[in-house]
Amino acid sequence: MTGQHRGRLRSLLREGTTAFGTAIALPHPFGVEQVAKSGFDWVFIDLQHGLATYRDLPEMCMVLRTHQVTPLVRVPFGDNSGAQRALDAGAEGIIFPYIESSADAHAAAISCRYPPEGIRSFGPYRAPYGADLAAANDDLLCLVMIESVGGLEKADEITRTPGVDGVFVGPNDLSISMGTGPIMANLYSIDGAETKIPEAFTEALRTIVQVSKGNGKFSGIQVGSGAAVAGAQECGFDYIGMGGDTAFMQSGGEAELARARATGAGRE
Repeated sequence: MTGQHRGRLRSLLREGTTAFGTAIALPHPFGVEQVAKSGFDWVFIDLQHGLATYRDLPEMCMVLRTHQVTPLVRVPFGDNSGAQRALDAGAEGIIFPYIESSADAHAAAISCRYPPEGIRSFGPYRAPYGADLAAANDDLLCLVMIESVGGLEKADEITRTPGVDGVFVGPNDLSISMGTGPIMANLYSIDGAETKIPEAFTEALRTIVQVSKGNGKFSGIQVGSGAAVAGAQECGFDYIGMGGDTAFMQSGGEAELARARATGAGRE
């Protein structure tokens, strides 16, 4: 790993630069390479909802880091031991789903770092920092997901937890928890359709950002497309994920097919 790339996402966040990323659900290295070549600052490999397994992680992380893209891994709910394995495989940060208390956040944070800051066991087979324990503790990112009313209500204590570097909002689950159903338009749409977002939801996002910044932590969110990024930036998010590999394949195919049909070459 080159010195230039070491801790790249954290460096961008410290500089106050909005860092853009996306999600990967498909584990094939060729697909990962195509995403990496698109120019994103970071990519999260989704072990919670995607098709990748631990066996896929070392090669996926290697491909991303070769293209100077920071690999993050979202582990399944409650899988703190999986977080350690993901870091050993080459991840530079972990996204922990469904955090609702300081106890949840503490358990996540200590699983990421070597003693005395945490309880991570030493076995960095493809980890970017090898035996440099201090660099590993300093540069990795522990990102906890606020995606429920419970997490929203405890946002202050969650973001005050030592070892937590930032929050990552799951907009669909947060909206469902608030009783308004999944946010599948505007904030979280592929085509950027203009659909009204409930004001209470927007206020929730602003609250999370404000509380996170007040406690010196970064705040991020996943949206559906580049067109939806402006709203997330207006709320003040530091890092923003958009779309994902499967979404890009579908939306790209739909767009090209629409262009083809618009030329009059469609079905007779």
